Amino acid sequence: MRLPYTVDDDRAAVTEVGHEINRPDKARWQAMTADDERLRQTHRALGLLIKQVEVSFLHRKADLRAVEGTYKDRQRAAVEYEEWKSRTIHFVNRACERRSSLTRRVRLLNETRVIGELRTALRTLARAVTDHRDVIRNGNRNETTADRILWLQLDLPCHTAEENSLSGRPAP
Repeated sequence: MRLPYTVDDDRAAVTEVGHEINRPDKARWQAMTADDERLRQTHRALGLLIKQVEVSFLHRKADLRAVEGTYKDRQRAAVEYEEWKSRTIHFVNRACERRSSLTRRVRLLNETRVIGELRTALRTLARAVTDHRDVIRNGNRNETTADRILWLQLDLPCHTAEENSLSGRPAP
């Protein structure tokens, strides 16, 4: 199923997610959660939708308190508010359930992304240290004690982890 909004259009996603909650469609939900970017967007849209409902509650409560007129007018407003509140609580509960069902997958995606970013940063750092070592060893400058200690500290965990992975033992 092709969704009527793009991955960068969260405003439209919020609207469509609201329609999905009111009128569930298995194919539409699968499309909303099919790939990583759609999953993240749908999770974000559900969060925004829940916040919008919270704001609506505040406004509706304020509107109810501001009702002037006869006792009958205030009673009618209170009944309308309670009916709206009942429907809205049901809606927000379904939105929370849907968001909760996606949270674990989104967390895993984010952790994977963070791990990748950390791995890239660590490789960049390791390359910089190696370049530094090569420059010092091939240049005019002698190694300092600080250089040797740094290199030793950076080499030990790598060798220990490699040796343990080859022997089948867990890393310390």
